Amino acid sequence: MEREELNVRLWLLDILACPADGCKHYPLKLSIFEWEDDSAKRILNAGESYAKGDVGNMKKELKGSVKVDKAKEIVEDELARSSMEVNKYISLFKEKVNSIFRNVVVDETGASTQLINAIINFNPPSSLDEPFEKAIYLANWLAFKVNVQSGILVCEKCGRFYPIIETIPHMLPDDLRDKKEDKEFLSKWRKFVPKKILEAEGIT
Repeated sequence: MEREELNVRLWLLDILACPADGCKHYPLKLSIFEWEDDSAKRILNAGESYAKGDVGNMKKELKGSVKVDKAKEIVEDELARSSMEVNKYISLFKEKVNSIFRNVVVDETGASTQLINAIINFNPPSSLDEPFEKAIYLANWLAFKVNVQSGILVCEKCGRFYPIIETIPHMLPDDLRDKKEDKEFLSKWRKFVPKKILEAEGIT
């Protein structure tokens, strides 16, 4: 698998489940500690542009992967993975908002908080008006175009945690986990890690 495919982008919350035997709980919850490279700055800039009604740079980065045809009331994007009439797309859009963006527990950098709230609080109309089109570009851009550098995925069912280190989610079975690496990670990011996880791992 290519490294690009392993990078943690928000859309992965739509498919990742706890890998532990006997659990397999979905969805996992994500806390973001750090964004890759200049992603935080890009997100903040995107937020400023979106607030002004400008999604031009997002469109450029998405490189045609999002197509909105207002006349035919059809949307094709990365969330849907196919061409879809707007009345069906609205349901899918709401589903993806719930499975992706509502499972970002916290962005400790604060960079994406405003945009995630904008997506979560957006109520799609019954037709493809301009605000809905812009929300579609925003959701696709934030889900697919920025990488989490460091963070943690948590299973609310079994309590296991999975660290994100240098954009890669470490999701091995219990018997293959690197306990030394886990403790080093938790110690480094202890101010952001849930207290119950620190206590369970003996980190004070």
